[in-house]
Amino acid sequence: MKMQYVINEEELERIISKIMDKRLPPQVADQVEKTYTINQVARLLGRSHKKISDLVASGILATTPDRRIYESSIREYNKK
Repeated sequence: MKMQYVINEEELERIISKIMDKRLPPQVADQVEKTYTINQVARLLGRSHKKISDLVASGILATTPDRRIYESSIREYNKK
């Protein structure tokens, strides 16, 4: 026979958080680098979408597989 439990939202959040802490330690979450879309980078740098797309295509700006641009890549580009 299956048992059913009735819990409130706070308790459910606590349980989920506890499970996630075991699967994804806090230090791993802290190491995830911030990323930006091409439009966000264009606005940040005051450049056109086309210019940022060209920089991504040429490999000057490093991206994730879904074409989000790494913050460190933007910093490197700004140093030049």
